[in-house]
Amino acid sequence: MKTVRYLTAEIILGIVCALYVVPAFAADQRHDLLTVEAAENIKFSSQAITKAYFYKQQGIRQDRATEDLKKSLVLLKKDLIIIQDGLQNASKEEKNIVVYLEYTLDELLDIVDKPYSKDNGALMIDYSESLLEGADFIVGQHADKQDAEERLLVSVEHLLFFLERINKFYIAYQAGFDDYNNVVQLKRAVKDFETTLAKINAYTEYTEGSLASRNKINKFWPVAKEFFVDIEKGSLPVIVLASVEKLEKELKVLENFHHGKAMNN
Repeated sequence: MKTVRYLTAEIILGIVCALYVVPAFAADQRHDLLTVEAAENIKFSSQAITKAYFYKQQGIRQDRATEDLKKSLVLLKKDLIIIQDGLQNASKEEKNIVVYLEYTLDELLDIVDKPYSKDNGALMIDYSESLLEGADFIVGQHADKQDAEERLLVSVEHLLFFLERINKFYIAYQAGFDDYNNVVQLKRAVKDFETTLAKINAYTEYTEGSLASRNKINKFWPVAKEFFVDIEKGSLPVIVLASVEKLEKELKVLENFHHGKAMNN
């Protein structure tokens, strides 16, 4: 009877522990997912801010570019706050990365309101790359590589990022930043987009609405791609911007779908 009583006590203790440990573990996973999404958003914003900056300074869709620039900076601040909230258990390296991201944001805020110059344009490109590198490091610290739905969510967010990166280098090229490396980076982003899109095309559980968006992406991508890779032959910044926006609209549908699935997991 004593043995039975002890076993019962152990079982009860195990249940009580589970009541505390399982929710805590789930909360940690949820927080990691939110951190990954915030970092992915920063990767996106890092490219979107510099893209909008060059459109504004080149006088191309200037009002829209000015508004997009403001919105992207606000989103960058918001996502930095989300990441900062989870720094209690972060490594020293990650904390230093976040401090650097804050510093870079301050530098961006200082430059965007100054008169345009080639030097300031170069700094905008450099800062966008710094934000990208830092945010990518944070994603690597918190991403759950075992969760298939989270991997797909991150893949869709990568597609959004690649489009902004393509557009950034395209409009920077029109502004005179036409060195070979920028062209290579743009074409690499095009290739990475196609590789990542193949992962999305292999997914078989889309709802009717999400599947329709994926089909639209696949139908329009070959057309948009020709505009993007033609950077050295033509100047079509408005068409490139419109193409990116059309693809991003459909990708947002897929992002919302996978976000819901990943959160439910």
